[in-house]
Amino acid sequence: MSSSHVKDETIHHVKKAAHEVDSDLHDAANQAGRKVRGMIDTASDEITHASDRVSKEIHSNPVQSSLIALGVGVVLGALLRR
Repeated sequence: MSSSHVKDETIHHVKKAAHEVDSDLHDAANQAGRKVRGMIDTASDEITHASDRVSKEIHSNPVQSSLIALGVGVVLGALLRR
């Protein structure tokens, strides 16, 4: 076998390996993107559900909600004053 043939064969193997790595990275990035999108969708649904529940509680108990908000404001004001 000539050194030129060995060189060409080596280059071919390196290119093939690089293509496989590129393909693997592409697949991993796509899979990660799908997982992240799924987590974002889940979090968004949970936030929407929590927001709806809070809104219903506020409308059902406006006086109690106002007193709780006042209490939280007083506590936060005291903590921020320090």
